[in-house]
Amino acid sequence: MASDPRVHKPRLPKAYTPQQLTFLKSNLVEFERRSQGSIRGDAKKYALERASDFITQFGLPPEFIGVHEAENKFREQIYNWFKNTVGRNRRKIEGRPRSGTKKVTEKAQENPSDIPWNPVPATIIPYTHAETCSNPANSTRPTVVSPVQYAALHPSTSIPTPLPPITSPHLKLTISKSTIRDAFLRNTEASSLANMIQTYMMSNPSPTPLTAVVEALFEALSTETKSGHFNDNREAIAHLRRYFEASTYFAPSMVHAGVSGPLAGPRAIQMQVRKFSTWVPNATSKQRSPALSSASTSNSMSDEMQRIAGDRQRRKDHIQWANIHAAALELGMLGMGHAGDSDNSGYAYAMGRAFSEMVARDAVWESDEVEWVAGICVLRAVIRTAMRGDRRQRDEYDELLRTYEKRWREIKDEARQSFVTEVLLAAKEDLARLDETLR
Repeated sequence: MASDPRVHKPRLPKAYTPQQLTFLKSNLVEFERRSQGSIRGDAKKYALERASDFITQFGLPPEFIGVHEAENKFREQIYNWFKNTVGRNRRKIEGRPRSGTKKVTEKAQENPSDIPWNPVPATIIPYTHAETCSNPANSTRPTVVSPVQYAALHPSTSIPTPLPPITSPHLKLTISKSTIRDAFLRNTEASSLANMIQTYMMSNPSPTPLTAVVEALFEALSTETKSGHFNDNREAIAHLRRYFEASTYFAPSMVHAGVSGPLAGPRAIQMQVRKFSTWVPNATSKQRSPALSSASTSNSMSDEMQRIAGDRQRRKDHIQWANIHAAALELGMLGMGHAGDSDNSGYAYAMGRAFSEMVARDAVWESDEVEWVAGICVLRAVIRTAMRGDRRQRDEYDELLRTYEKRWREIKDEARQSFVTEVLLAAKEDLARLDETLR
């Protein structure tokens, strides 16, 4: 029968590349969560959407080229991959045999005279070996063990709806900082992004595991943002909002700098913002050893060019961190996640604003123009988030803007001066809205 050409043989799945497997596995936990939810068909819909993302990113496999309705068939294949992988992982965790062994057991129960019955289910023991031998491809396929909702095994346990993403140290995914950066660039939805971040945190334990995630966010923002182009800080706000939404899915076991759960995300942003809020001039030249300074002058020109290029990049990065600082302030992330806080009251919010106001006040009096650019970015966010009806505060911001306007005339770099021009004009418009509340 197997050799009969009339018998349709199912298409064998393509051997996925490591990058493709990483993409699929990063969505595996969310698929399992939805498969146990109360919405019928939600898991399949999610799998088909991820299959469309897969096709957009990697294209159709060669064996599907020219096939009728190739895209729909491949999307179904991806859905079957999710379904079969989750089912296989559940069986392994629960110690249940595969379907083939189950059929043998049922046959033994129907015909006890043909097959001797052993009260001890010995077929469970050689399950892994039998599966590997029956399909040699399984011997080289990476083993993925997905977590199981124990509430499904004990019906008396209540299941909240919607369920938060599930994380487990048994789920071995190849998630790196570059993978997370690409997820930001692809605008990955918050729940899938949260799964990737939590997997990375479990694979790279440290007191501050989210530092690399914030750095990945910074790299994604630097890739998207055009140098010297003012766009109302939309990219920074969009990336930080997605990061903040993803952090709301964090499990209590996710800890960063002593803060656990959803507040760990804002805590990591706060620490990085404070770290990069101070400009350190001439860092490259300070790190240069006397031996290098007294070396031959044959490569002195190339060394100087590298130093200039490095210094220029550091200045761009400093302004980019100021944009992140401003976006975090506008999203209310600077007053959250302090260790020991019992709530996130107005006091915590005021403390977060106090730091930003201090940065804006001090930067305008520094000697380097890159600090003026960073300072006006933060000042505009301070004005946009100010409390309405406070005339003393409004007068202070007006005076600060006048001081920054004087600094604007001293900026030598044309791109930075053009950028500050647009920020200043936008900040004055925001200040005018404060004036309207005082009338």
